Amino acid sequence: MALLPVVGCGKKGPPRAPIRIVPTEPAEFTARRLGAEVHLQFDVPTLNTDGSSPADLSTVEVYAITVGPLQAGVNPLTDEEFVEVATLLATIDIRPPANPAGAEPSVPPLPDDPLLVLPVLGETVTVREVLTQELLTPADLSDVDRRFVVDEDDEDDAKAPTVTGLRWVEPPLALPFFEAPARRTYVAIGRTADGDFGNMSSRLDVRLDDAPKPPGLPEVTYVIDAVTITWLAAPGATHTVQGPAIAQTLGTPAPLESTPAIVSAEPTAYNVYSYTPRIAEPIDSDVVIPMLVNPLPLDVLEWTDTSVEFGVERCYVVRAIATMDGEPIESEPSPPACVEFHDTFPPAPPRNLVAVGSVGAVSLIWQPSPDSDLAGYLVLRGESPGDTLQPLMTELLPETTYQDTTGTAGVVYVYAVVAVDAAVSPNVSEPSNRVTESPQ
Repeated sequence: MALLPVVGCGKKGPPRAPIRIVPTEPAEFTARRLGAEVHLQFDVPTLNTDGSSPADLSTVEVYAITVGPLQAGVNPLTDEEFVEVATLLATIDIRPPANPAGAEPSVPPLPDDPLLVLPVLGETVTVREVLTQELLTPADLSDVDRRFVVDEDDEDDAKAPTVTGLRWVEPPLALPFFEAPARRTYVAIGRTADGDFGNMSSRLDVRLDDAPKPPGLPEVTYVIDAVTITWLAAPGATHTVQGPAIAQTLGTPAPLESTPAIVSAEPTAYNVYSYTPRIAEPIDSDVVIPMLVNPLPLDVLEWTDTSVEFGVERCYVVRAIATMDGEPIESEPSPPACVEFHDTFPPAPPRNLVAVGSVGAVSLIWQPSPDSDLAGYLVLRGESPGDTLQPLMTELLPETTYQDTTGTAGVVYVYAVVAVDAAVSPNVSEPSNRVTESPQ
């Protein structure tokens, strides 16, 4: 895709210059509005426009511009005009391939080589922009020089080519007095080592109206294999209209029948994010999108995370999501709720303990505890049913059998077995069933 389209009808003429071989567009280009920040993410191109690899790529540039609704008769910006008037938000240097096609084998970079910190072809890159008040103000496009590339030898090229421009959101027909909000539009495009532009990514529009208010401090509880995060609805959150039956159940007045003024407004949803607080803050060039815990926005005020990791501190924040016409804006994060996971959960006890007496010994066998973090077993023994049973060994048994050869013939002993896990402070299960037996 060239920056400016050229229209032709196939007439014969002087030989044309060969098509430039440039990088394909950055793939998987996405934008997310998180409060006062916009997080952009894309994959660095790996191919050229002719399908060859590696891509002739030196940098990837990200451009952004804020524009309000276009006036009647004003055409959208072409790709070339967009790059000329937009702000260059970021230039990402790309690490050259270790051995480009046709080149001599190169020496791998040393551990302290600055090249090692640069993204490589195919790597996912994240760019973050903070929306200041200046960036919320639409750009003045009145002086843009509207130009098109035209083949003067072709009379059919006299009319301007059709271009794909910015997408402007019109106000709802039900409320024509509302002014359509400005939007911030982003593109990403690669450049070759010679400075030629590659194919431009798709254009992404981001809403600039106010973000919703965040929820309050969430509450975090956990068990051995799950963390439960709960929170209250965000201030000003919208909800699905409840019918008379639900209202009666809740003890609230039944809602009046009505038709929403803006049918595209959706109920407030929520996203849950987690992070490890003791990891150092990333440098500016190493932007990391927060780790989203839930795969889809939540319409409830609770989420269960099954990634419990004992001995690690983790913090959770919740963001409210306001969606209009299918386009979401997330709030600032809630205050963080942090918890350090400690394994205080004992394993399940062994089952079906059986004892068999023989000459000078009592043999024991039992069914194992099913826990995955099991470290072993301890056999307990006492001389009467009312005694406190004491372990017969200090080292854990890895097997589910044991032969006690320390008893006195004819004395009846009480036996039980406990399981012990591998926690830093080991947890001991409840005892198994008790059995009585004596050596012969």
